Amino acid sequence: MSLAQNFQLNQKQVQKLALSQDMQQSILMLQLDVIDLTNYLKNASLENPLIEVKPHLERDVAAAALTGYPIADTHQSLFDYLLEQVHLAYRKTPLRDLLVYLIKQLDPSGYLLVDDATIMAELKISKTMLLDAKTLLQQLDPPGIGAANLQECLILQAEYDTNPIPAGVLPILQDHFDTLVAQNWTQLQTDLTLKAADLQTCLDYIRSLYPYPGQLMDQQTPTQYILPELKVTQDQGKLRLAFFHRNQPEIIFEAESYDHLRQSTDAEVQQYVQDKYRQYQALTYNLQRRRETLLLIGKQIMTQQYDFLSQKSTTLAPLLLRDIAQTLQISESTVSRTINSKYMVTDFGTFPLKAFFSRRSQSADGDSNLSVDQLLAQIKALVAKEDKAHPLSDDTLAQQLSTQGFDIARRTVAKYRKQLDIPASSKRRAPR
Repeated sequence: MSLAQNFQLNQKQVQKLALSQDMQQSILMLQLDVIDLTNYLKNASLENPLIEVKPHLERDVAAAALTGYPIADTHQSLFDYLLEQVHLAYRKTPLRDLLVYLIKQLDPSGYLLVDDATIMAELKISKTMLLDAKTLLQQLDPPGIGAANLQECLILQAEYDTNPIPAGVLPILQDHFDTLVAQNWTQLQTDLTLKAADLQTCLDYIRSLYPYPGQLMDQQTPTQYILPELKVTQDQGKLRLAFFHRNQPEIIFEAESYDHLRQSTDAEVQQYVQDKYRQYQALTYNLQRRRETLLLIGKQIMTQQYDFLSQKSTTLAPLLLRDIAQTLQISESTVSRTINSKYMVTDFGTFPLKAFFSRRSQSADGDSNLSVDQLLAQIKALVAKEDKAHPLSDDTLAQQLSTQGFDIARRTVAKYRKQLDIPASSKRRAPR
């Protein structure tokens, strides 16, 4: 493929390139909170004469300062972000411990550079268990995390892309990566029997992928005040979920500028107008998709934590990322991005969406419909009601908890008792 051909194809495939960039834009907009989202859209409007962004934030930020909304600390390292996903998605098992270990081995770019043999020798684990843990790691957000090299990183992003990808992308990355790196386009086209335009579409898609997934964490800017985007209220004994439209940025289409530019007979101006109109459409679509996804996940949280949100219970029901992901038939990484830095207002306080996720308690058969939050509350209640002259031992606590649905071992009771800062029974005994 000659340089002239390549340039010409680039000109023809601008729209398809924009489509692949839309995917990255959608991911980014989904995980930004409302203040960072507004700033992102305002920056985009500076490069596009066809759109204006109305922020609708000034009064809300001022109100937040006056009414005492807390200041949000949105600085989060890659390690903390990944660890948080693990804790929200998996109960404590040896496999989860191994997953946490692998996260600790990642370099700042998100690559896992320690070879399998070293890990297996150090931890005395099987190849199968290591592969299972690596699979879980590579399913976390951001896409491409846990790869051993650039080739695997790009393959992971393409494989886990929920949108359709050009047909030749995976063959190029899996079987012809050296040819791609060498930029031997003629050889690639011959080996894959692709048309020049189809090859260019594949290359455009590959260029839209991130070589260093860890750097995605650096794109988020600190947010000064918490501005909730969801609100749950009680109305005649029923919970209702609402979306805060008033503080959401609004994209205004500059129809006059569009009509003026379209009158030009210059081919480059016409192409420019088409590109900018496509950008407007993509931003509008991704903004609407963000709202719909946030509402869908908020509704699931309200449903799963109904008793807590209606104040019928002071403890959370068990809820993991995968519970919502399976119900909505979306990926766990999408759920994780959506709840990141998002808040919900209730009649009794403002909560981060992450706060509504609670791990299941461990039981003898490895399954439980009760959360750790509920277990901790029950241990605290039993100790509060005990006879101080004959305080309950961990064995007795385990027996009483078993009758209430918590089939857990004595050592597990001891662990959670210590977590609650409750002394052992011998130190709780009242003096005679």
